[in-house]
Amino acid sequence: MRKWIVGALALSLSWSASAQELPQPSPTATLSQRVGLTDFEVIYSRPSAKGRTIFGDLVPYGQVWRTGANACTILSSSSDFKLGGETIKAGKYALFTIPGETEWTIIVSTQTNLWGNSGYDSSNDVARFKVKPMKSDFDESFAIDFDAFTTNSAKLIMEWENTAVAIPVEVDSDAESAKNVAQAISDAKRSYRNAADFYSKAGEHEKAIEMINTALELDPSNWYTNWVKAQVLAAAGEKKEAKKQGKKAIEMGQEAYDSMGRAFTYRAGLEKDMKSWK
Repeated sequence: MRKWIVGALALSLSWSASAQELPQPSPTATLSQRVGLTDFEVIYSRPSAKGRTIFGDLVPYGQVWRTGANACTILSSSSDFKLGGETIKAGKYALFTIPGETEWTIIVSTQTNLWGNSGYDSSNDVARFKVKPMKSDFDESFAIDFDAFTTNSAKLIMEWENTAVAIPVEVDSDAESAKNVAQAISDAKRSYRNAADFYSKAGEHEKAIEMINTALELDPSNWYTNWVKAQVLAAAGEKKEAKKQGKKAIEMGQEAYDSMGRAFTYRAGLEKDMKSWK
């Protein structure tokens, strides 16, 4: 009897493991889309109509909807953006809706771990606004997509049955571009500064001076880059110019730290280094 029970249990567990992966009635979809320089991701489930009346029946008017099926719909963004004119910080959010016959309420919430709308609390909303639904061609399955792109905007489209909702999306590509340019310059400045240090230690002083001058062209106001130039000049034997450059760098560093209300603790060490340049 015991062998029969053990064998039946093993067969049951084996069948259970193989039967876990089944087709989903509302399959999960992941949508990735770049608008300007901002990356969006939407994770949602796609229920089908199956001959049913959707809005006003399966999905009641005037009630919070998970905007799909299964877990709540998730909207993520790599940078700050506007949705329906509301400013939203970069991050991960739940996208709830309240469908209506003539008006929908769109809700952006921090409650990203809910199953459906169970436990939804409006105190966690970061944005709430209204949009007008539109008539559309019939869609058997619920779908979310982006459309109508410009360098700074797009539309977030939700469609199901004969209803569509278009939500304006705005991004600041100019600000992102400026940030990227500044980062590129900063990276290049460090690269040239590091190259100057390398060539200087290798005794290739002309190359070192060329590299540090390029770094200063990219960012002439950086005190540390100015100090590296002083070190490069000192290593090249140009002690007079090195001391002059070192004094300038120290004054720049002092001014920079004073403006931040912080002590320029590097000063004593830098001045000690300069005394050794004889």
